[in-house]
This record gives sequence, C-alpha cells and structure tokens, in this order.
Amino acid sequence: MNHEDTIKIIAEQLQARPHNARVSLIRKGISHKVPNAHLEDDKTHKIYVGELNRILKIDPQNRTCTAESGVTFSDLVKETLKHGLVPYTVPELKTITIGGAISGCSVESMSYKYGGFHDSCLEYELVTAKGEILQCSPEKNAEVFQMLHGSFGTLGIITKITFKLHPAKPYVKLTHARYENFADYQQAIQNEYDKPQYDFMDGIIHSPTHFTLCLGTFVDEAPYTSNYEGQKIYYKSTRQKTEDYMKTYDYFFRYDAECHWISRNYGLENPVVRFLFGRWFLSSTNMIKTAKKLRFIFKHLKPEVIVDIFVAMSRFKAFYEFYEKDFDYFPLWIVPYRIARRYDWMNEKFMEGVNDELFIDCAVYGLRQKKGRDYYKMMDEKLLELKGVKTLISHNSYEPETFWQIYNKTKYDHAKKLTDPENIFKDLYQKTHNK
Repeated sequence: MNHEDTIKIIAEQLQARPHNARVSLIRKGISHKVPNAHLEDDKTHKIYVGELNRILKIDPQNRTCTAESGVTFSDLVKETLKHGLVPYTVPELKTITIGGAISGCSVESMSYKYGGFHDSCLEYELVTAKGEILQCSPEKNAEVFQMLHGSFGTLGIITKITFKLHPAKPYVKLTHARYENFADYQQAIQNEYDKPQYDFMDGIIHSPTHFTLCLGTFVDEAPYTSNYEGQKIYYKSTRQKTEDYMKTYDYFFRYDAECHWISRNYGLENPVVRFLFGRWFLSSTNMIKTAKKLRFIFKHLKPEVIVDIFVAMSRFKAFYEFYEKDFDYFPLWIVPYRIARRYDWMNEKFMEGVNDELFIDCAVYGLRQKKGRDYYKMMDEKLLELKGVKTLISHNSYEPETFWQIYNKTKYDHAKKLTDPENIFKDLYQKTHNK
C-alpha cells in the first residue's frame, strides 16, 4: 500500500464515523505521554493510523527528508546516517515518532542552536476532521502549520512531514565539564550559546555541588566507543568521566535504556536485575508499556513527577533556587533551547516582559511525591510566577482560565475552526487536563 492509499483509508474512516462521535487514534507504536492511572479509556470511534510508518524520500543534495508521521526517530536516524545526515532535533527516546515530536514538542542537545523538531519542518500534510487533505507550510495554511506544534493531535491527523537535515559524522566526542556552583554553570551555558564551539550541549545537575555540562562534537574517528544499553548507565558516566566517545546513533539515544533515570525507582540499576531482566524492561518503550498495563495498581497513589518545564535564561536562577529548596531531587536534566521566534501557541500577554531568545528546559523525571505535598501544583504556581511553561505530556490540573492565560486561545480556536469545527478530536484543554 502506498502513501496515497493509506491517507485515503484514513479519510474514509473519518467520513464514516457515527454522527457526533469523537475519535481517537490506534497506532502500531506507543504514546510517550506519561501514563495516567486516573484516565479511563473513553468511548471513542477508533481510527487506525498504524500504516503511517514509511520514509518516503531522503534528498541528500538539498538535505531534506519526507516521511510519514509514524516513523520513529530510531528508524529515521538509521536511514539518514547512511547519507551522512541527521534531523536537526532528535528526541532522546528511540520510539518517539516524528509526528509525536511535532504534536507534543521536542527537545535535545542540538536545541540550543536549532530549537525543536518543529523548527526544522518545511511542510505538513494533515487530514482534517472531515477527511479533507490539507497541505500546510509557513506560506500555505500558515495559521494551521504554526498551531500544529504542541497541539497533541487536537487539530487533525498529521500524515506526512517534510523537514531539513543536518550534516553528521559517524561518532560523537563528549566532554563532561564539571562545575561546583550554579553561577559558574549558568555562565558556562551562556558562553557556549553566545559563541558556540560544539554541536551538542545539554547538562545534568547531579547535586547542588555537582553540575555537569555535556558538550559534544561530531568526529570522523573514535579511539573507543561506549554503549549504554546494557550494564553501563549513561547518566552515571557523566559524573565519573570527563571524556567519552559514542557512535552517533548511540549518542542520540543514550538516555533510552534508563528512560533517563526513572528505571532506578524500580530496582533496574541493580547489576543482577539488569543482567537477568534487562532485555524485558530496559528501554523507554518497555517501561511505558509496563506502566500502562499496571496503572490500575497505582490509581490511589500520587503520580511520580515527570515533566519538562521551560524558563527564560534570565529567570533560570530564580527557578533553580526554588527547585533546590522545595524539590531537592536529582539528577535534573538541563537542555538549553533557542526560541528563534515566539511560537503561535504562546499567549503574547502572558509572555510580556520575557524577551529572552534562550530558554532552559528543566526536566524532572521520576520524583516520588512526599506525603502532604503536591509537587505538580507547586511547580505550576512557580511557573505562573516566572512566566514559564511546561510540556503537556503529564499531569495537568490547571483551571481553564489559567490554562488559557498561558496558551493562545484566539489562535488555537481559529485553527480549530479550520480543521475540526465539531471538536471530534477534543480541544487542547480537554485532551491534556486531568479530570
């Protein structure tokens, strides 16, 4: 079956849905939205999109790729590396799809130069709620093109994406620079941003006295290579090593086996457990699948805190001081992120007074909440104060009025009228809010 036949079938499924029935999608892969024990499966009309998993064209001369939305970054990188190319942003978990990176936002260590995956995209093909095929780009249907970023599938079904590719080499050389205080760490990030010398920059704060900045460069050769899919654990290596080499593919997915460090909550850092059971559990996909199957067990427990939050560089210090005092949970993943233009989904009024181009993604993964404290609420309140935003992949309890202070309801509603006027995909608040 070719691409045209696939989207025709998807369009026919939408057109044949029962009147007033809401829809949800069935994929071959797994959603990387954080499993929620309190959300029951709703009674929706199911649309199968599992065949959207083909790389349609790689153009080495123009450094572009066209692929279907269900292609995973793991499969994509394997193919583009054959041409000495990679996407400008490669999220760190293998089975995140390119459509998911647009719908749910994306970050990684090239983001300090190039932002998210959306920022490298040239065109989207979208199937609307009525089964119409819409081509979207900065020039054509621009209002829809811009609002698809961070829309979580509420504006239609992204079926095809054309995006830019970046030159790459077979290996990555890593330098782990250690700092003992926040001020020096923040300055080092700013210095690299102002005069970039590396291809990659992210960081791990291991403790209030151990800040690691991970700086990477593409290289043609390596004296050795490390692999972190078995007994070795990547995030721990950044505390122990000052230098490292990895194959480029392995570098991109260096966090996947541990799902950063969430695996430690379940005893998976024990060498014996890893040896005996690692192949069943060591990967973000396996951990998410298991969590979704067992979520009923945790229904009456407070959820672990798993959230990415973005604060302007000028407010990073204020956020970190709050985090160290009230959360005191480490490691904390740090990803500098360049916002070349204000995204259309951001509420201009909310962002007044924030003029930074550089933001910092602070990723909290696996914090077990203490009794009597609601860490999600604490985070939400601090972000409102600092005019920060969070990704909507996890637990969101904003009231509608607060939610739409942060997100641009006017532009969202305009795009929604063009693609889903009957709201069969739910709106952004409905889709991401915890009931």
